[in-house]
Amino acid sequence: MRKSVILLVLLCVSCVVAFQSSSDFVGNEDPIKQAVLKVHQQMTDAGLDVDRFFDCILDFDTGMIIQDGILFKTRKQAYDTVKRGYENVSSVERTYDQTFVTVISSDTSLLTGTGVTKITLTDGRTFDSAFAVSMVFVLRDGQWKMLQGHYSVPNPR
Repeated sequence: MRKSVILLVLLCVSCVVAFQSSSDFVGNEDPIKQAVLKVHQQMTDAGLDVDRFFDCILDFDTGMIIQDGILFKTRKQAYDTVKRGYENVSSVERTYDQTFVTVISSDTSLLTGTGVTKITLTDGRTFDSAFAVSMVFVLRDGQWKMLQGHYSVPNPR
């Protein structure tokens, strides 16, 4: 009986400590949300500057970006694909209709959103396309960076 009580007390203490450490940001989510939105805005403002865009992405090689069902397995593959995609593009403008940040922990957040991308080609043609996005941001070495992003456009109907 005594062992059961000790185990129960240890279990309760462990649960309380785990809850407190995982909820240390509760009530203080606004600074985290603002920091994530700031990095997201930098990514949006990068426009055609692929280097500026990738400066906001954590530097590692394990499937960080999914676009319309394609998983880019390395940072270089994602970078090269984005760079190639901007050939013959004179401007790109992303406008977000909705953006939501969900704070998961003090160092992890999820950003989801929808909007429209307007692309102007070098020959003057323009295209508008709706999109949806989800991005996981993590705090590393005092900076918020995108860990993983998923971008998609609606299927034509």
